[in-house]
Amino acid sequence: MILSSGKKESYASWLPWLFTLSFISITFVPRSVDDTMFMDGVTYAAIARNMSEGIGSFWQPFFAHSFWLPYDNGPYFSGHPPLQFGLQSILFRIFGDTPAVENGYNVLILSGHIFLIVKIWQKLLGPASPFRAFSWLPVLCWYAIVIVYYSIPNNFLDSTMGLFCLASCYFQLVYLKEESTRKQHPLWPFLAGTCIVLAFLTKGPAGLYPLAFSAIYAISIPSYGFSKAFRPTVIMLAVIALGAAGVLAYTPAREFMTTYFNGQVVQALLQKREKAGAGWLAHFTLVSELFRNLLPHLVACAVLYGLSIGFKWRIPREKAISENVLLTAFVAASGIIPMLVSIKQYPHYLLPALPFMALLFAFLMVQRIVFIMAHKEQLITIALSVGVLVCWGTTFQKLATIPPDVHSANAKRLRTLVPSASTIGICHDLFQRADIHANFQRYHHLSLSTGIDSLKYVLADSACLPRFNVERDSVVPLHGGYLLVIQNP
Repeated sequence: MILSSGKKESYASWLPWLFTLSFISITFVPRSVDDTMFMDGVTYAAIARNMSEGIGSFWQPFFAHSFWLPYDNGPYFSGHPPLQFGLQSILFRIFGDTPAVENGYNVLILSGHIFLIVKIWQKLLGPASPFRAFSWLPVLCWYAIVIVYYSIPNNFLDSTMGLFCLASCYFQLVYLKEESTRKQHPLWPFLAGTCIVLAFLTKGPAGLYPLAFSAIYAISIPSYGFSKAFRPTVIMLAVIALGAAGVLAYTPAREFMTTYFNGQVVQALLQKREKAGAGWLAHFTLVSELFRNLLPHLVACAVLYGLSIGFKWRIPREKAISENVLLTAFVAASGIIPMLVSIKQYPHYLLPALPFMALLFAFLMVQRIVFIMAHKEQLITIALSVGVLVCWGTTFQKLATIPPDVHSANAKRLRTLVPSASTIGICHDLFQRADIHANFQRYHHLSLSTGIDSLKYVLADSACLPRFNVERDSVVPLHGGYLLVIQNP
């Protein structure tokens, strides 16, 4: 059942990895060479770019003189903690104002996730496990989740927060896995606590879930002993307390976090911000999104287990696999369940917990995949080779047919028509379109105002064009049916 020969180990280590990386390329590569991102990611890049240019500061991030939501219209952007903006601003200072910064940052986040998923897989299994070489499987399970391959190239805060959460869990795992004959080093829970602080400073309370990891580990691995999880948890709590004290002691940080907490966290709990729906079912939006995204994984599991039963494969029950299934399921749940308190729920909120869902399914499937790969090596080799070719063929096809983004193209068009860092008018019905705000600020430092009568430049469409004197004013067609009206006195 187990791949044992040197030839098969070599095969198992490189061809599945080549397929996995090729599969990742299908969505990640095309999304990294265009200027198209979901408006949240464009907004965050604009804030980071502004910070790098001295517009705003770390504890007073600045987006623009306008914002499409009524919640974040203060003198600075307080909708989220500022760590990711600060990190990206360093890259903007080094490389300048170029989309390569946010795209390069996404590569770093992707690489960090892959590295930590592999390390956690290997650490959970131990050095002697025959399944250790199958570290590509949880990576493939992770990137095969729709939320992941959509979100990672989109510069979401949840991706960065998720990376810090994953690092915290890994550092705890290193500590918990240290041999009993060796003295457990407090450096590891110290680093784990530091990562939790960094996760919180990226996107708030959702980044605290790794605090439960050591306790969950002790519950899932009965032989370990629950009392041993107490020390790392105390160390992490001490680090978090020191981090909180440092924030509260520094006036700009305290003022920012107070504004953020009152305007974002409290208002979300009071159901006064964006909502996933109405009624008690809205609290379970993330659960339904999780099920929808994991449907292919559930089908794959059902097929593998159906084949093993139908063909009577002799696959023994592995205690380590069962314990790790329980562990990863509980850790994923600890990252999701607390968010159900609020009805402000979006699919990408699941990102920090999804590496553990991927590990869960990888543990559920690995024994049967090993069995198939050991007994059908030639067939699997052909299938993976064809899969690699199909992945890269699809990637190149996507690269050749990248559709232009209307709003980023319009923002770049305005560079030749409107002075940078201007406030331009916008028709009232267009003001709530977040993509316009985000792209116009990101690519030309523009702010928007519905007070169009006093402004020279106005973004319009055909619906509000009758408001203007087209015989006196100049009208410049833009992409997507938009118009730039240049009002002449």
